[in-house]
Amino acid sequence: MNKALLLTALVSASVFAQDPSAPPPPPPQPAPYVAPSSPVRPVDSPMLEEDPGGRIRWGVSGNLGWYMPYPAFTIGAEGRIGYQVSNIFSAYAIVGVTGGFGFGGSVSSTGGSASVTGISYVYFGAIAEAMFADIFYVGGGPVVATGGLGIAGISASSNGGTITALAHGGAMPGFDLRLGLGLGRPHGPPTFRRGGFNLGLNVLMLLHPDTVVTRVQGDSMGGSVDVKTNELIFTATPMVQLGYDWR
Repeated sequence: MNKALLLTALVSASVFAQDPSAPPPPPPQPAPYVAPSSPVRPVDSPMLEEDPGGRIRWGVSGNLGWYMPYPAFTIGAEGRIGYQVSNIFSAYAIVGVTGGFGFGGSVSSTGGSASVTGISYVYFGAIAEAMFADIFYVGGGPVVATGGLGIAGISASSNGGTITALAHGGAMPGFDLRLGLGLGRPHGPPTFRRGGFNLGLNVLMLLHPDTVVTRVQGDSMGGSVDVKTNELIFTATPMVQLGYDWR
């Protein structure tokens, strides 16, 4: 009985000792959020941000040039199609046409000369090209042209005069060298293609075998005629090329 009374008194005292105006304790704070770490890419997995190449490329262009060493203004067009091996290297076939006409002449204190030149040919070739920093390209490869070349010239001086005529028709082997700027904006994945305008310099160098060269010379003592049918001449046509390529 005494123990029960004592226990009741202790419980009552603890209840009355509490302050009813005290606020309840704050709730427990949640643990801070930790973002999961990104998975680590294996060392041997492919980098999708790199251009793998392996696609068809094509292009078209027009050109304006100058025929040398026989002066003539040229105009032409070209088409090309090939394969983009990687982001840098590609190979493609070209087919183009070039025609030109021009006059030349000179005058000195001892005489003068004049000439007229006409050309017209179609060319085919295979070009290997490298493009750096997605803007600068350089390439070259063998070409074969077919068509005609005709040149007539006359020179005169106090010692006499010469009339020269050159004519060639048929196959002309040579080499094509080109460089320039690809102004197109590169695309990202998944295609990685680069399409846009190009501004470049194209030098078409040709050998003309079996050219017929006729020279008629005369002076106060008489004249002579010289005809050669197997003369080899070399010509070069630097051209400014403006076109569009889809690499």
